[in-house]
Amino acid sequence: MKKILFASTALVAASMMHAGAAEAADKIKLNVGGYSKWWVVGVWQSDKFQNISNVGGPLNNNVLAGTQGIGASTNGSGQRANFDVKGDNEIWFSGSTKLDNGLGVGVFVSLEAGGHSDLTTDVIDASYAWIEGGFGKVIAGTAPNGTALTHVQAPDAANGTIGGSMLGLNFAVAKPTSVMGMNQIVGYSGSTNTTAFIADDKAEKITYVAPSFYGLTLGASYIPNVMRQDVRTTPLSRAEAWGGTALYANTFGPVGVKASAGYIWVDISASGAVGERAMTSQVYGAQISYAGFTLGGSTQVTRDDHRSSALTNTLLSATGDTRAGLVSLSATKNSQQLDFGGVAYDVSLMYASGPYAVSVGYFRSEVNGIANVSTTAANSNNGRGDVIEFYQASGKYNLGPGVDALATVGYADYKDQRKGTMGTIDAAYENSGWAAMTGLSLTF
Repeated sequence: MKKILFASTALVAASMMHAGAAEAADKIKLNVGGYSKWWVVGVWQSDKFQNISNVGGPLNNNVLAGTQGIGASTNGSGQRANFDVKGDNEIWFSGSTKLDNGLGVGVFVSLEAGGHSDLTTDVIDASYAWIEGGFGKVIAGTAPNGTALTHVQAPDAANGTIGGSMLGLNFAVAKPTSVMGMNQIVGYSGSTNTTAFIADDKAEKITYVAPSFYGLTLGASYIPNVMRQDVRTTPLSRAEAWGGTALYANTFGPVGVKASAGYIWVDISASGAVGERAMTSQVYGAQISYAGFTLGGSTQVTRDDHRSSALTNTLLSATGDTRAGLVSLSATKNSQQLDFGGVAYDVSLMYASGPYAVSVGYFRSEVNGIANVSTTAANSNNGRGDVIEFYQASGKYNLGPGVDALATVGYADYKDQRKGTMGTIDAAYENSGWAAMTGLSLTF
């Protein structure tokens, strides 16, 4: 759940980096912050999808345990509840000091504080240290990569981004497990609905951010092993990544402008698949604001250079790992070779005035999925990819310092590339529905 919010959390937390600063003669003192968000969610989704399953179906009394709640990710397998309560909570610890030589150093740690369960054994969402001076800032640890830190996306009044909502996080309308989304090839195998490159997830990395110059900020990241999420041992295989990014932010009279561009290269030759070489991803985004209105959009274009062969699963093995989302993509795609390349984009318009803000937006991703065309329906990509779409409207009203009332309504559609060819179980390969939710956000 945190993966899409990971980068935005770090940006908000950056404002705390100098909070709790100590004198050079003192140890660093930590400052406490964070947020608590709770949503009441209503969902109405496809009866055809709920009433059929490729594992037997409810008519055969084969409803999978734990899959009847809102947002359960599986193909078919029974009726789901129309009502749920969802939470998103973090506690932040940050502090900094300035050394006698003028360098600033600091630390940031974020702690998962409940509201959801992803079965992870690591409750620390992010942990990193930083050092800065006239040369810029160097960040080491489990911070987002530089392209994610600086990436500009379509704005959303209640959730920050479209993919950051309970709908966009796949926690409202149920996503069929066989539908692939962006950022699934390396460190995080669950679908993420964002144009930011966050596939490296919590892998340890080092990031450099140069001083801003007339509104232009440059950065770069190096990730020794993108698969090393929550693992402190030495990696056994080479899966390094590096990337560069640029962010421009400035105002021209009453007009505000933001634009970002980034590039990531990931070595996936260690996957064991014949011909696998690398994955590359380009990300772009822009916003323009005037008189309370903000128009924004972004895109991610990812290429899986599988050459003569392709992966049958993500690089991160699901063996012995109980975290939600680490499903066997090979099984959901009938053990076929997979192409993780794809395109995603979002666009939205937001208006903010005084204590309130409203927005309307759209997100779409298409991932290549099965790499081959076949006469067997279950083994063919049918000349198309897996598609995820969201239409979303949101609102926010500030009730007081750090207290906001939130609301979101939206429509989601998930479609497997084999939809329309699977005969009696065809309904299990697409789900769509509406979600409406209201909530409260507390920051501290």
